[in-house]
Amino acid sequence: MELIITPTQALLPLSVLFVVYHAIRAWFLRKPESKHWDELPSVGVDKQQWFAWVRATLKSVRWTQDWAFDGYRKFAPKNSPFILPSIDRGAMIILPPRLIKAVYSLPESVLDIHATQSETIQTKWTVWDKEVADNDFQINVVRHQITRNLEILTPLMADELERGFEKWWGGEVPDSGVGEWKEVKVWDACLKLIAGASNGAFCGAPLCRDEQFLNDLRDHAMSIFAGAMLINASPKPLKPITGALVGSNCWYLRRKAMKGCLPFVKERLDNTARFKADSNCGWTPPKDGLQWLIDECYAAAAKGDAGQLDPKRVAHRLLLVNDISLHSTSFTVQNVILDLFSSDPALGYVDALRDEAASVLAKFGGTWSRDAVRELKLIDSMIRESMRLNPFAIVGLPRTVVHPEGIRLPVSNIHVPQGTMIAVPMEPVHYDESIYPQARSFNAFRFADPNNVTNIVDSFTVKDDSDKTTEPERKAKSTATLDDAFLGFGFGRHACPGRFFALNEMKVFFAHMLLNYDVEYMKVRPKPLDTVWLKLPLHGGKIRVRRRAIKI
Repeated sequence: MELIITPTQALLPLSVLFVVYHAIRAWFLRKPESKHWDELPSVGVDKQQWFAWVRATLKSVRWTQDWAFDGYRKFAPKNSPFILPSIDRGAMIILPPRLIKAVYSLPESVLDIHATQSETIQTKWTVWDKEVADNDFQINVVRHQITRNLEILTPLMADELERGFEKWWGGEVPDSGVGEWKEVKVWDACLKLIAGASNGAFCGAPLCRDEQFLNDLRDHAMSIFAGAMLINASPKPLKPITGALVGSNCWYLRRKAMKGCLPFVKERLDNTARFKADSNCGWTPPKDGLQWLIDECYAAAAKGDAGQLDPKRVAHRLLLVNDISLHSTSFTVQNVILDLFSSDPALGYVDALRDEAASVLAKFGGTWSRDAVRELKLIDSMIRESMRLNPFAIVGLPRTVVHPEGIRLPVSNIHVPQGTMIAVPMEPVHYDESIYPQARSFNAFRFADPNNVTNIVDSFTVKDDSDKTTEPERKAKSTATLDDAFLGFGFGRHACPGRFFALNEMKVFFAHMLLNYDVEYMKVRPKPLDTVWLKLPLHGGKIRVRRRAIKI
């Protein structure tokens, strides 16, 4: 019998060691020694207390959200960065909104993202295979082939979503036209539905319908992200211990998930080899993520890197495609459901969304295609609005200054030395009343009317009454459109590579859900759990659903 110690089991004794370590360290190093720590204001640090920095670091587990909003409120109007302590990222510099574009446009030789992301998910321990972590063919597949082939993939996802909804939410419509109310766990249901639909595009049937495989994917992804946070929160001398504990858990869950998909991957590799040897062999390569991934591996093998065609390595890459997409998309879907069905029914959001979905589906002959999905403008607005209210992080999009001479921040001219981490205040920007009127309210159609959103630069510019400059006409933005006032999919050239795929999938999800199911309204909207800088999904929350007759 294998003994696997999970990150949760290891957390309590290690947390005691964290406190002891930080206290000892603070005795010798009261605060960061670089000059910019004195030049910049900080939040969460009471400099009158003993061990002020270590106290703030430990308190960041609970207080990061309050500190981020406090710093934003005080310093964003002055266009001033501020320092935010973090137990897993150290002392971060948080940029004001108007500096985001300038700083995040710096070249990678100055401001790093790749090593920072690897450190964030601790690939050394959670991924193990350095080749898979560093040569990220799977990201190229998502960014290019999957995005370019949404016309092919959309019907596949729609079919799997229909199959999944019938399995998890209810199937045939009774003679009365509506089914009985059924209670479902919203997070669990969203994970299963998104996992099945995504893998309809990533690898196809029968693997995308294998419930055990989909559950193993869920567990493997959770082991990576939860484990990485534990490692990052560990003091440096203890990282090998937490790394080994987390790593063993990730290895075990990866092996378990591999068991479900490795035979499928081997068969696909064998068929591909036969096809390349003889295109008339009777097998045609399917158009899905796994096949495009195999094609990338063949291209690498042609350049002398035959190890990329190792079945275990290919299967591992398939797992990582799921790791980076499954939980983030499910998190958004869950939040949209909770936001929509805790809003006031009198606002008429559900009826308007349902009418749009029915009209578009009828126009396109009852089949969801890429062109049909593009016309779901109100559903797009609803998703973007929910992502605005529920970003995945309080402060996020970390970057590390890597230039030996550091950088000078625009306007303030403050020098930031090499090795410093920079981040953006995602949630405070999204809740800024000067950008989004009534920012704390869910307005499902906010982004359908571009006049409901103020340009981020304008919101921090004092205008003279005599300024008669005509503002350019604003256009409604898709959720996949990036700007520095909406950071749900990242920002700049390193934004989420799968955002077009994810948005396409979510729009079909909600169109199908609204047309085929009723969801009971909630009196109070359940809140996610804020821990350090991350917003965790609601586990254990339940909703009531029932089947309805579709009317087109």
